[in-house]
Amino acid sequence: KINRIVKFWCNLTNEYHLFTLCTETKSHYVDCYWPNPLVEGYIIRIHKLFFSNCTLEQVVWVDPPDDTLIVLILVPIFLTLAMIALVVWCSKRSDLLA
Repeated sequence: KINRIVKFWCNLTNEYHLFTLCTETKSHYVDCYWPNPLVEGYIIRIHKLFFSNCTLEQVVWVDPPDDTLIVLILVPIFLTLAMIALVVWCSKRSDLLA
């Protein structure tokens, strides 16, 4: 059971969402705008205390392979040229199409 708790310790998205909704709702009951500096300071203190070791590994962005990159570049270029050619062709034949 401890391993399961440790595994999901840093993934508390649902609980954080519920906490946010709770603080927002309670702040409206006491006629206080939300978020405010007091609540933000409280949340930051909690994060520093309990979640300081939950940083995600930094994602390293890499370029796609050259073949994929060439396709991703050339397809929009050819589509643009085809659309231009289609517009020019249709404008020259406007008398037949109308």
